Amino acid sequence: MGLRTDISNEAYHSSPELSRSTASSLNNTSPAHVKHRMDHPSPSTTPLLMGGCFHSAVLEPMKLDYEYGAKPAEINGNGPRTNAYKAEMERMEIENPDKRWLNQSDYNTCMEMAGAALDNPVLTDYMSDVDSIIEGTGFFMEEGAECKVRPDLYCPSPEVVIDLKSTMDASERGFAKSVRQFGYDFQACWYLEGLRKLGYSPKQFIFVCVEKTPPYVTACYTLEAYDIARHREPMRRACKLWASCVSSDIWPGYSDGVKTLELTRNYNRLSMQDIARKFNVGRHFVYKIVEQYGLETKYIANKRTLDINDFAQALTWDAEGKDAA
Repeated sequence: MGLRTDISNEAYHSSPELSRSTASSLNNTSPAHVKHRMDHPSPSTTPLLMGGCFHSAVLEPMKLDYEYGAKPAEINGNGPRTNAYKAEMERMEIENPDKRWLNQSDYNTCMEMAGAALDNPVLTDYMSDVDSIIEGTGFFMEEGAECKVRPDLYCPSPEVVIDLKSTMDASERGFAKSVRQFGYDFQACWYLEGLRKLGYSPKQFIFVCVEKTPPYVTACYTLEAYDIARHREPMRRACKLWASCVSSDIWPGYSDGVKTLELTRNYNRLSMQDIARKFNVGRHFVYKIVEQYGLETKYIANKRTLDINDFAQALTWDAEGKDAA
């Protein structure tokens, strides 16, 4: 079964399957933390509401008035601090149970951001594709876990995934920092792998970024294939852990035993990208050396790392082999 467009955003988020964000939390915290958040969900914050409003305004404008509204500055001449205003607002909320309310300033910001996004030629080009699937939901299995995915936009013909992001800094350097901070590279891997499980053949994942402050500048970015591929193993690991927790209803915290912290050893470890920079080689070459000489890699803070000395030794072996040849 492919992507379905008959599932609302609320229904998607409330369904029990493993999402990308929960899988990322499993890798970065513990099942105990994840289970606690599931049992004690946090109320929606203003940034989350603004993000949802922004997405609706861009991708599903026909639903905007039903899903979001701006609180009036006054109601019948009464300000927000008056009991009359509060009573009228309460009545409006009861009459519109599915509507979420933002103050006028935040709502206007969302509309300005949406306008900027819709002026971006990359986004408008893909949105004009008659076969594009907007906010489609898919369910797939991975390592025994029931999983879900909901790309903002998927275009089957060019086989491109579009993800809309609001950000404080849409510059190349600024958004690269956001990718690392919020795990957007793991998200790209999750979406691409999930879509493949659904029978699609996605070739590219594009972030369409819009800044949250005037002049609401936009930019579009994609990631190198190896920066996405390195998250396949963490994805599988999270899925396997989720399946185990769900089936057993045991949600462990950290290790119950005594573990040795490898403080000094980790100082000698660098990410695959940093190894490539340090030794002035390409990342493809780094991966080749790792595979050829069976070097041990280790995930630290969701990054695949390699010991500097191990790589240097492998380079020596490789050079000796070439010389001998």
